[in-house]
Amino acid sequence: MDPTIIIFLALMIGMMWFVTSRGKKQAAAQRDMLAKAVVPGASVMTIGGFFGRVVDVDGDVVTLESPSGVETIWLRSAIKEVKEPPFAVVEDDEDAAGTSAVVPDDASALDPGAGGGTQFRPGGPEVDGSGRLTRDDESGEPGTTPRA
Repeated sequence: MDPTIIIFLALMIGMMWFVTSRGKKQAAAQRDMLAKAVVPGASVMTIGGFFGRVVDVDGDVVTLESPSGVETIWLRSAIKEVKEPPFAVVEDDEDAAGTSAVVPDDASALDPGAGGGTQFRPGGPEVDGSGRLTRDDESGEPGTTPRA
């Protein structure tokens, strides 16, 4: 057998061993940093995307508090990273004043009889003030489908 092939195979095996051992060391270092960062008061994100604040750590069990105040119990391995929740920031002067919506105090705008007379509903038949079908729509003309 040619000695260059043996040297080449030895170098390839050595390089594969080096790459895999380095990756394992980096993963272990990340796990250690995460374990040190998960302390009461820290904001974390789980692998499912749940954001919460660490309330208590007891071995492999971590108690997280949601923004609404509900406490849930999670495995330490379910915590993906220490991260603040991505809440939207709204400027008081510029954005809030320009995007306010007018909402009526009562539901009078939703009452079908408020307008009086005949009303047209897009995609539906005409109804009178009491919400009943008008005579035109009850006729059952050919080519039309009655709607209930």
